[in-house]
Amino acid sequence: MSQESSGGHPLQAGLIVLCLVGGGWYFFRHYNVDGLDGVSISPKQESGIVDMGDPFTFTSSTSIERQRPSTSNKGGFPSDRFVGNESLTAARPADPDFEADPIISSPSDLHARGGSPDFSRRARFAAPNLRVASWALDGFGPTKLASDLARKNLVRVIRQFDVIAVQQISSLQMDLVPRMVDAINESSLGGGAPLYDYVLGPPTGPEDRGEQLAILFNPARVRVDRTQTYTVADPDNQLTYDPLVAWFRAAEPPVNEAWTFSLVNVRIDLSRAPQEVALLGQLIKSVRDDGRGEDDVVLTGLFQADDSYLLPVIAGPNVRASVTSTPTDIFGRHQTSNVLFDRELTAEAIGRGGVYDFLRVYNLSVAQAQAVSSYLPVFAEFTPLEGSPLVHQATVPATATR
Repeated sequence: MSQESSGGHPLQAGLIVLCLVGGGWYFFRHYNVDGLDGVSISPKQESGIVDMGDPFTFTSSTSIERQRPSTSNKGGFPSDRFVGNESLTAARPADPDFEADPIISSPSDLHARGGSPDFSRRARFAAPNLRVASWALDGFGPTKLASDLARKNLVRVIRQFDVIAVQQISSLQMDLVPRMVDAINESSLGGGAPLYDYVLGPPTGPEDRGEQLAILFNPARVRVDRTQTYTVADPDNQLTYDPLVAWFRAAEPPVNEAWTFSLVNVRIDLSRAPQEVALLGQLIKSVRDDGRGEDDVVLTGLFQADDSYLLPVIAGPNVRASVTSTPTDIFGRHQTSNVLFDRELTAEAIGRGGVYDFLRVYNLSVAQAQAVSSYLPVFAEFTPLEGSPLVHQATVPATATR
């Protein structure tokens, strides 16, 4: 009588080993395992860049019948390099010990520019709309930057936008913003994600709670004129935090067709919100009249007020808010951030914008989201072509990511 082998047939053992190896490879290829105390398993994203789609839309009911001013009357970005006009009288002198807008160390100056495609040879230019955003980072400092969870979500949220104004950055460490941008760009290397640059304002606000305002942007989509970056002069300290102003131009269209605009980064102090919000109309006018001939002013920031309060106080019948009747905090309670513009002067607005709910997009808990910020980013979309008309058509809000 033959004795059966206790180890089984070699072929069966080999198949079992192959199944285990293959299953393990598939699992770790498609899933992340997070946490030590409470282990969670979630599917991996196919790409590091996730587009949320259009979660909120608005529409204009007013036709634009006026003629747009010619591009030559708007200060004019030169084609090869940005040369500003005469010095802005509204610019506040920077602290001599602080470089308000570092050029040598900025990422897009360190990396060789591969050159944009020559769109001038095309019969008709077409490019994705520019996504201009604002995000209050809720006391962003070294601790958050050192957190893997906070840094990971900061990076993938910022990548959704071409330009993003950020507020509530701690000014205790002056290299915080450059390190933040380095983290974004380091995670982009080898993955095809865009590299970002920044415009940085000096420390502003009370000494015991000083902050910095910054604007991050994708140089492949927009260019900045660094000679025209300034903080708004406020000798009477009517605003707790001095707004930061930068002048941008869409990078992809031909220079004589590209949209140019002033982006204003505003941080309203909650304890003085009524008085400071009342100055926003004057702020828009001051930036528009700063001597550069730029009529397109996009006001972004933490306004500590909702659109139903903001718009009447600004007293501009043509001012449009990209976020209406929608909370902008992760708890779904209050609307405090927005993107504002004049719907007649800024004809490049296409009538689409809203809140980027990164909790839903990345399936985060409130605690995980709060590790980054208690606020949600807000955004508006604009055509990159100068003078393109508004879209007078409502769009059904999207409920799923693209």
